[in-house]
Amino acid sequence: MSRVAVVTDSTADVGDLAAANDITVVPLTVSFGTEVYHDGVDLSREAFYRKLETSHNPPATAQPPPSVFAATYRRLLEAGTSGIVSLHISSRLSGTFGSACVAAQEVDAQRITVIDSHNVTLALGLLVLAAADDAKSGRGMAEVAERARAGAQAVELLATIPTLTYLARGGRIGQLQSILGNVLKIVPIITVRDGELTDYAKVRTFARAVDQIVAIVTAKIQNRSSARVAVLHSVAPELADSVAARIRTATAPALLFTACVGPTVGTHAGPGAVGVAFTP
Repeated sequence: MSRVAVVTDSTADVGDLAAANDITVVPLTVSFGTEVYHDGVDLSREAFYRKLETSHNPPATAQPPPSVFAATYRRLLEAGTSGIVSLHISSRLSGTFGSACVAAQEVDAQRITVIDSHNVTLALGLLVLAAADDAKSGRGMAEVAERARAGAQAVELLATIPTLTYLARGGRIGQLQSILGNVLKIVPIITVRDGELTDYAKVRTFARAVDQIVAIVTAKIQNRSSARVAVLHSVAPELADSVAARIRTATAPALLFTACVGPTVGTHAGPGAVGVAFTP
């Protein structure tokens, strides 16, 4: 029998790791006014951030419709997969999970399990990669799904942004708070709690926020032989490499990689952000 197929959406930000691990990625759409793109298909990360800084139209992202998920599920089942585990961005941040659920009921609810990761970006990405490993090892759909749900309770995400401008533009905070934050150099450390983005802490400078994230991550990683770490950034590869090197030196985790986040996070974070997703 063919092994379980793993599906996710483009907010997982796994990039080239998807193809290397037999992960199927369903893209969200990104629009700048009347220009509509498919995340990672006809709009690269680099092109997105260029447009983010130059376009007069703030970007908007939208979940894939159920029909796109349905077509993906049918293709995988017709190819002979024994079942599908479909892992997605938190339902409190996007309607993507809901679209996938509708499609699963339409296609074959017995052979498709859809999971709300309660996470986003590389926190979701780590869960997807772990599920792909479980599928490769021959685990059945129920066990892959059960382990993914358990992983969603353990994975953590900490990130920081150099400016509040893009959060304000996206309507996530008031404009006054944006101005005060930038003047006073109050920088948030952001995490995901109960499926929603929230403040973990506030510090006075971006550099201190980065240092604090590294300190928290290295302190929390206890089992180095099984810890998985993903350093995320929004077109700040040198900063991400520096953070990764510091974590590698301190903890030597089993898995450590860096990746650029896509439009869903980038719309609100803007360029220059950095963060760490990890399983301690």
